[in-house]
Amino acid sequence: MPYDMIIIGAGAAGLFAAANIRPGKRVLLLEKTAKPGQKLLLTGSGQCNLTNAGSIADFLPRYGPNGKRLRPVLFPFSNLALMGWLEAQCLPLTTRSDGKVFPASMDARDVLNLLLGLARKNGVEIRYNTPVTALAQTDDNPPARFRLATPAGTLYTQNVLVATGGASYPRTGSDGAFFGCLDTMGLNLTPRRPALCPVYVHDYPYGELSGISFPDCAIVIDTDNKPVRARDSLLLTHRGFSGLVILNNARHISQGAELTISCLPNTDLGDLRRALLTAAAGTAQQVGTLLEAKTRLPRRFLEAVCHRINIPPDTKAARLGGAEMGQLATLLTADTHTVSGTGGFQTAMVTAGGVSLDEIDLPTMSARRFPGLYFAGEVVDIDGDTGGYNLQFAFSSARLAVSAL
Repeated sequence: MPYDMIIIGAGAAGLFAAANIRPGKRVLLLEKTAKPGQKLLLTGSGQCNLTNAGSIADFLPRYGPNGKRLRPVLFPFSNLALMGWLEAQCLPLTTRSDGKVFPASMDARDVLNLLLGLARKNGVEIRYNTPVTALAQTDDNPPARFRLATPAGTLYTQNVLVATGGASYPRTGSDGAFFGCLDTMGLNLTPRRPALCPVYVHDYPYGELSGISFPDCAIVIDTDNKPVRARDSLLLTHRGFSGLVILNNARHISQGAELTISCLPNTDLGDLRRALLTAAAGTAQQVGTLLEAKTRLPRRFLEAVCHRINIPPDTKAARLGGAEMGQLATLLTADTHTVSGTGGFQTAMVTAGGVSLDEIDLPTMSARRFPGLYFAGEVVDIDGDTGGYNLQFAFSSARLAVSAL
């Protein structure tokens, strides 16, 4: 007898779908690795940032260019609905001042155990170490619309939910291999690329300053279309730039793009140059001390900025002319770098690209051209900002995908 539904992937989306299946259905959950929810256990540094407590209307811009299309996915099962559902399942929640929502225990294992318990309660059969190597429609087994090839044999089902994730953190099983099966079926796939990842630039000057952060920076990304502007925290790493302003906009950044950074987003370049010249006139201060007083930026960073234009930080500020002050002001307010690349899938938190939204009826998460085929989570061409937005999409899309079963 064929299954009513086979769910492929025991990650956040697949487990949430299994937890929301109506009891009495014959459902099988397949996981290619030996353990479920491996990437879920990594979210929020193991604390599991489930969603965000802000207005659901404010979620849409958090998913980049495709976000405006997600109203029929996110609104029926919103962040507030998710929070209410989890608390109704006896999982207490806590909300931080920045709006991020976590289990009160701050332990992702509690979320995983809850979803597994509900899946088993709903009668879902779970098989591990069972990758799906092929997926196809079938007409040789009338009660079933699909057949799935696995190392253990062929399985038949009336419906399939693909929740295989993207290609980020491949060690968790989310390695992108299943996209080959979807491509074979003829589905339109948007090329995959890393998202929520650091950015590397040519001649990166701050390798010795790893760990220094700035709470408020502005960036401009010179893209093929109009420039992308953003403002948030910046982190210096030993290899490149990170922090929220980089991570949340990595989807727009590609090799060869120009990235301009201002560590003083409220200060005009010309105004800073004039202020530095005025403050330096007649003073005995060293240039490093003067910069620290005028900008309140970290001293080690300011010394590195001085070295970039071959000015020793202990140089008397009064000795510097307008050209040198202009160079310093430029590096602090409009420092331009050429991107050499972004962090790969090993470091990316999520994957941009995947099954094109044009292939999906979003109110049901069903494939337009393949009745009975559904999608949920990161396998879809949706990537959200950090802060709970990606898990919210995984949960909302999974809920829709099984709601008609």
